[in-house]
This record gives sequence, structure tokens and C-alpha cells, in this order.
Amino acid sequence: MNFDLNERALLGALADVLIPAGVGFSSASDAGVGTRGLDEVLCCRPELVEPLKSLIASAHGREPRQFLDELKCNDPLAFGLFADFVGGAYFLNASVREKLGYGGQTARPIDPRSDYLDDGLLQSVIDRGPIYRATPK
Repeated sequence: MNFDLNERALLGALADVLIPAGVGFSSASDAGVGTRGLDEVLCCRPELVEPLKSLIASAHGREPRQFLDELKCNDPLAFGLFADFVGGAYFLNASVREKLGYGGQTARPIDPRSDYLDDGLLQSVIDRGPIYRATPK
């Protein structure tokens, strides 16, 4: 995409503040948030290129944690955008999803049994029968 190696490295460093490495889990940068994750997100959300570039430019030369703390206080919308991006890019990583036991969205058949009738809450409505006013023709 439109991000050079320095921008991607800084993006990874910022992302690591939000998702550091944990027991058995990789950090955001190790999961590729600033590389493949960035590219995958931007394929679906190209309108994020400019806000992310602006955020990275503002963070240049600053300590990542301090920058994000200030961003959170001074520009919560930009912080929210960044946090959503980081989480989305992190969970696009197949090994992260595998470690979490998340196989992704899958189709599940709808149970044809009307379980909402089981507890009897609708029985009085069923017993009453249909009541309505016919619409004029």
C-alpha cells in the first residue's frame, strides 16, 4: 500500500502499546499489524489510509505510549479509529485466531423448534386468538 517501512515500523510500535506480547500470544507487531494486517485492512477500508498516515506523522519522534495517552485524551475519535484498526488487523492473523480457538464466522442451521413457546410466556396470546382490524380495501 502507500506506507513505507518507517511508517509501518512506527505503526507496529504504536500497536504494541495496545496489544503487547502475552503468555502464548504475540504482540501486535509480531502478528503483522503494521505489515500484512495493515494491507488487509486497507483493502477493505481504503478511507483509513489518510487518517492512519496523519496519526503516524503526528507520532513521529515521540514515545509511543505517551503519544497514545495524549491522543486518547485530546482526540478520542482518532484514538478510537486507531484502536479499532489495531484490533481488527490483529485478529486477521490466522495464528492469533487459532490460539484463541476462533474458527471464524460459520453458517449454523436454524433450529426449527419454536423454543420461545417452551416457557409459556406466549400461551395467553395464543389462547386469545387473532385480534386485528381489517384494513380497508
